[in-house]
This record gives sequence, structure tokens and C-alpha cells, in this order.
Amino acid sequence: MISFENINKPDWKYELLYRYVNVIHNHIFYHHFYVINKERLPKDEPLVLICNHQNGLSDALGILFALKGDPRRPVFIARADIFKRELAAKLLRFLKIMPAFRAQDTGVENLGENAAIFNKSARILLEDGVVALFPEAGHEDCHHLGTFKKGFARIAFQAAEMSDFKKPIKIQPLAHHYSKYFGMQHQLMIVVGEPFGFEDLYDIYKEHPQRAQKLLADRARAIVKELMLDIEDKSLYEEYDMIRTIYRDSYLKKKNLKAHYFPNHLTADKVVVKALDTYREEDPEGFDKLMKHTHEYIRHVERLHLRDWIFGKKLSVWGFWFRLLLAIVLTPLVVFSFIYNFLPYNVSTLITRRIKDPMLHSAFHFVIGALFAYPIWYIITSAILWATTGLWWIILVNLVVLPLSLVFYQHSRVLWKKVYNRIRRWKFWVRGTGSYVRAVELRGKIVKTMDKLINTVNL
Repeated sequence: MISFENINKPDWKYELLYRYVNVIHNHIFYHHFYVINKERLPKDEPLVLICNHQNGLSDALGILFALKGDPRRPVFIARADIFKRELAAKLLRFLKIMPAFRAQDTGVENLGENAAIFNKSARILLEDGVVALFPEAGHEDCHHLGTFKKGFARIAFQAAEMSDFKKPIKIQPLAHHYSKYFGMQHQLMIVVGEPFGFEDLYDIYKEHPQRAQKLLADRARAIVKELMLDIEDKSLYEEYDMIRTIYRDSYLKKKNLKAHYFPNHLTADKVVVKALDTYREEDPEGFDKLMKHTHEYIRHVERLHLRDWIFGKKLSVWGFWFRLLLAIVLTPLVVFSFIYNFLPYNVSTLITRRIKDPMLHSAFHFVIGALFAYPIWYIITSAILWATTGLWWIILVNLVVLPLSLVFYQHSRVLWKKVYNRIRRWKFWVRGTGSYVRAVELRGKIVKTMDKLINTVNL
């Protein structure tokens, strides 16, 4: 195994990469990146940083840049099977990542290697460092919180024990929330919870270490759960997810909350999910009826090849023709942006199409596309322009146009998709298509039911 000595020490090469990736992540890959309650992050205390895990490498990058302003860089712990190749292991070591050995990944015979990793992690904490883990020990593929494993608790207790239980060790909870998991120019927020200690568990740990670790893991999970959107019953995930999508704007309007401010979306979604959970307990029959209506609505929407948002918009002749005219007028720019960005934008799909787990796709699009393909494309296009024109200022123009064209391309694609949905909606409305009429009826019933729930349920 490679040495992880001094992994938490400053490294100028790492800092250069950090600053470059920070710009791409916060200002190009994501349309908006929010860190909520950032003031809760201590900058001078040892922290075991824990977070929900939903989107591969993107989760780690979100944590990394949520801590921007803290001179300490967190040391992450990831599954050991990604360290198998020597080159990959050296790269991960450079990125301040250490391995955690799991029986399902590397075999039972390698579990003993964890002792050295946990010991190093504890020493990092005793040096007032930050160790970051995802206690679910694997990522979910939706807004759901899995079971917490005890690895982070073992590290935290070990650090406390190494200081003879005199140095306070804090657990720092965080939670991710994505507007969409895939693609670029979407929104990401990190919610920061209050850091908490676990001194009350020291006596239990001295007598029953496993029990104390389990108690800490359960406590931490409950805290992270409160920070995020957790749809507990995955068998009804599709229905819950659709209802929160349908009712979000109605809730925000009722509460006079700004719909364009993404953190308000999490507020609304959590209220909707809590209302549904309460409804399920208090009126199982009514809840089942709502789930059936929602399931039927989803099937009609899929059959019509529409999106839910179109049913929430009023039929407007002027609005339709204005958007269609705008899309047509912008077509030359759309074509230009498509041609200009096609190669760097799609090169990462050569890799992702071979990866079965879709929750890893975003990471490859970010690393291969945003971090490498686009910079190389910058150089190639600039060199071609220089060779053909000999004008130095044309290179500067290219450096400005390329990222702007990427952003324009992303938004123009959304515009054309919405125009397509509006055209199909008009067609179904004019024809009185049965599936469309039924979908409108069902959506109205869902909204009406949710209105009653939000008004009557004590949230």
C-alpha cells in the first residue's frame, strides 16, 4: 500500500488544481451552487465530516467547495477497490483520498488494512484536521437516505481515545440537494448542520465500543435526515417524487416564497413529503387513493411524451407563439453553439455509455468533459484561429465565446424542448385526446388533495 503520511499537509500542486476545479464547478458546470448555513462550519476544530451520498464524485466536490475559506483541506475516505491500480492509487493519494476496505469489494482477508487507515484518520483529527466520509458506504440513486455504517464513528471514538478523551472531537453533518442529477447548468445546494459532540457516549464506549458506535451512527443519521429530502418508502418513490414536483410551485406561492431561489424548493419538498407521510398514517384509505391517482397520472404523462410542468402552465396563444418565434430567431445561434460544442460536450459519453451505474455519469461528464475536453478544445480552436488569421485578439474572443456558447447551448436545448412540449400539448387539447383530458383531471385532483393536506395537517 502507498504511504498516506502527511496526506493532510498543504500541497501547492493540489492548491492549483483546487482553484481551477472550483471555478469550473461553481460557475460553469452548475448554474447555481449554494452553501446554506455556512457560518456553522468551525475552522479551528477537528471535524469528522459526514454527508448523504447520491451522486458519486459530485458529492465529494460539493463538500470540498462548501468548505471554501477554510485553509484545511478535508481528507476523504473512499472504497478501496478504486485503489487497485498503482496509477489510480497515486492519483487518489494526491487528491487526499484514503481507502476503506469492505468485504464485498476487496475480500474479508483485507479488512485488517482498515486499522492503519482508521489510525491515520484519528491522527489527522488530533492535528485539528478534517476527515470526510459518506456513512451510507455507497450512493443512493434518488432522494433517499440509506443506513449509516459505523466507520466514521469508529474513527471519531478512536481519536477521542488517543487523546485520553480530553480533546473534543466534533461530528459535522452536511446534506446535498440537487435540482437534477444529470447534465450541466443545474443547481446544487449543500445544507450545513450544527456540529455536535458525543462525550455522553464515552462511558458506554469504554465498556461496549460497538454499541457506542452504533448509537453515534443512529444519532448522526437522524440529524442528516433532517437536513435533506428523504423519501423513505422507495416502493412509492415515483409517486412521492411526482407529487412534490406537481405541488412545489403551489406551496411556494401560498407561502410567498421565491420560486427561482433553489433552497426554497427543498423547503417545499420537505413539507410535501412530511404531509404525505402524515396522511398515510392518519388516513390510509385516502392516501392509497392519492397514490393510485398519481400513478395513473404518471402513466398518462409518459404515454403523451410530455413533462409535468406543461400541465401547470395556462394555455396561452400569445405565450406559445412568442416562445416559438424566439426559438426560431435563435436557431442560427443554436446551430453555431451545437457545432462549436458538440465534440467536447459529448466526448465523455464515450465513457459513460459503458458504465452501468447512472449515478457515476455526472462525475465522468465533469472530469472528462468540463475539466479536460473543454480546455483542450480551447487550445485547439485557438491554435486554428491563430494559424488562419494571425490575429492575437481573435484568441481572446474565442476564450470568451466558447464558455458563453456552452451556456447558451444548454439553455437553448431547454427552450426547444419546452416548445416541443407546448406544440404537443396544443395538439392534444385541440383534438380532445382522452389521455390528455384524463391527465389534466387527475392533476387537478392531486393538487386539490394536497391543498387540503397542507391546510389541515400540523407540520
